[in-house]
Amino acid sequence: MKEAFLHYLWRYRKFDSPLLQTTAGDPVLVIDPGQPNEEAGPDFTIAQVQIGGIHFVGAVEIHLKASGWYHHKHHNDPAYDSVILHVVWEADVDIPMNSGELIPTVALQNYTSPTLVATYKHLFLKHKPQLPCAPFIVDFPSPLWKQWRERLYVERLQERTQQINSRWLLLGKDWEAVLFERIARAFGLNQNGAAFEKMAQSFPFSILRKIAVNQQDVEALLYGQLQMFPKECGDDYTHQLRNQYRFLQSKYALKYVTGERITFGRLRPDNFPTIRLAQLASLYSRSPALLSTILLQKELTEIKAFQSLQVNPYWHRRYQFEAVHLMKKPKNRQLSPSFQSLLVLNALLPVVYAYSQWEGRDRSEWLFDQLESLPLEHNKWVSEYKGMGFLLESALDSQAVLQLQKEYCYNRHCLKCAVGFHILKQTQ
Repeated sequence: MKEAFLHYLWRYRKFDSPLLQTTAGDPVLVIDPGQPNEEAGPDFTIAQVQIGGIHFVGAVEIHLKASGWYHHKHHNDPAYDSVILHVVWEADVDIPMNSGELIPTVALQNYTSPTLVATYKHLFLKHKPQLPCAPFIVDFPSPLWKQWRERLYVERLQERTQQINSRWLLLGKDWEAVLFERIARAFGLNQNGAAFEKMAQSFPFSILRKIAVNQQDVEALLYGQLQMFPKECGDDYTHQLRNQYRFLQSKYALKYVTGERITFGRLRPDNFPTIRLAQLASLYSRSPALLSTILLQKELTEIKAFQSLQVNPYWHRRYQFEAVHLMKKPKNRQLSPSFQSLLVLNALLPVVYAYSQWEGRDRSEWLFDQLESLPLEHNKWVSEYKGMGFLLESALDSQAVLQLQKEYCYNRHCLKCAVGFHILKQTQ
């Protein structure tokens, strides 16, 4: 048995009888179970119950055993003075309030269907190689999934928004600077994202604004901060870049990025950090006010700044500095549609969402329209959940699956999930 099951019973009033009794024998009528509290303090707030005919409004605390009150040291925490009812599975001890009176306690094991308990244990407590919901996904209603995936994505966005807002304050409330950091991380992918982000944070964005008119200066800045120049610069382009960086380093008192290593391992050549930084330099030399441009777009799948990149011709025939073997057929290094989608998902949409909250403007409908228009991502979790029977068609679905796996499935928070709740409801 887990406390999550008791939360489920209490929140949705899954009692055999509408009238409960405290361990002292007083009748209890649940008028409103209250609001779940995800922060510190009692489990439910603003609950309304009648105990012995008296109407109470306050908090409800839930434990498997009443003695959990002491194990969690609630008796020493003033935040729990507002508790009007202690809901437990087993009332193993009496809990006195500061006044000396006992806290009213209800033991739910006396009011829960044995069939419901057996179903819960069978579905969610037995350790199985597959997720408990796997056999039931094919019957999960499509309208419920569409509602749940939107909520999952908003949860994912809210987590990112907290990080973005923190950076926004540290960056002097400069939204363009925040976007540059997010874009840089996205260009670095999983392997080099942290290093690219640290590079973006290693100098004031105002420097990039000043030098953006010269693409080669921007290239020199990005490569130089990550110490990517070879020790011996044999070709003119590399030699020029290094000299330009030395000038910038002296002029702006720049310090190298430390503590992060750039890697070429486990990457396709098109994703090599040299190529991605050349593309990033091209993007910002043409659109240093990228957020302002994006906010004018109706469709993020048609961002001209992404579609008009022109990297230095040096990179048309090579993937690394001073490559010995040049490519026979040059490549213009345009961003692929799939990479553009990645940038939209991991950088643009989170920043636009955070910006919209700050602006006080509701772009929710537009946001979900953009997600629906982006293709489904391909990764191991999308493949696994699709194999289970989830209807996954767009980037909204794949983003929802990532949140579902991370916050619910991995931690087996089945009764906090719309899928698990629906399954238990259908099997009662």
